[in-house]
Amino acid sequence: MFMPRTLGPLRPPPEAHSLLIRVTRNCPWNRCEFCSVFKGQRFRLRTVAEVQEDILAAKREADYIKAWAGQKGHSTALTARYNGILWLDHGYVNSAFLQDSNSLIMKAEPLGEIVEFLYETFPNLERVSSYARGKTVCKRKPEELKRLREAGLSRLYMGLETGDDELLVYMKKGATAAEMIQAGRKVMEAGFELSEYVMPGLGGRERWEQHAENTARVLNEINPHFIRLRTLHLAEGTPLYEKARRGEFHVSSMEGVLIEIRRLIENLDVTSELITSDQAMNAFMGECDGKLPEDKESLLESIDRALTWWREKGEPRRNPFLGSLNRSVD
Repeated sequence: MFMPRTLGPLRPPPEAHSLLIRVTRNCPWNRCEFCSVFKGQRFRLRTVAEVQEDILAAKREADYIKAWAGQKGHSTALTARYNGILWLDHGYVNSAFLQDSNSLIMKAEPLGEIVEFLYETFPNLERVSSYARGKTVCKRKPEELKRLREAGLSRLYMGLETGDDELLVYMKKGATAAEMIQAGRKVMEAGFELSEYVMPGLGGRERWEQHAENTARVLNEINPHFIRLRTLHLAEGTPLYEKARRGEFHVSSMEGVLIEIRRLIENLDVTSELITSDQAMNAFMGECDGKLPEDKESLLESIDRALTWWREKGEPRRNPFLGSLNRSVD
């Protein structure tokens, strides 16, 4: 009935109900040791015309559903929801997310044109967001970021992962801690909402302390709106998985990761929201969401409860997300 839109493979959990619009294909960096999503895939910028056609395809689909629901006397929102079209479950498009991994690699003018076209096509749109790489943001001039913000790009998700320079090199993130701070500050100064991702477990058993403490230091310098934890999951076939298999990287136990997260929270001096519950890999830590600094004590208590539970269960050295690599924590 409809020509299929081009969709990418990922989006942040908070964008589950957003219209997904693919601006680029794959990842322009694609060297991170822990990431499996785009390995072996070639990066390509899509043209403005290609992206606009996908936006119009989504509009045709939305118009059809709205017309059908009206004919049957049904709610557009319920019709969309029952058919798994979550980006229309308000009855209109409320938010959109630009895929794939780093839309800001596109020049500001064409990207701004795409964002403006989204708002013109879906006038009830309230938020447009995207992933952005720290190094890319560092290279953007303030006026370029301002152009995108004025076009309506409102939230950026950035993968800090760690604020430790040694680990940033080891994981091939391609940016220094100082550049991560610079990028975060530029985003905040341009008026975007900023969500920084941190990866518990990335330091392994040997570097967990420097990982936790230096990550807190970088976050304190940025003070983003959101800090989201995304616990390390070693995907088979990634360079980091192979290092762990060879015994070159020693994965942390559940107990070790919880202790690391506790150290991170202890060292945070921010006014950010700490969010963990929107990632399945974080289930081992229980309920650990809150606003800093006012919820710091309750967050630490939540971590302590999780530590007690794992210790009483007698499996604090296991890591349920590592499968056969659990032998690495022994």
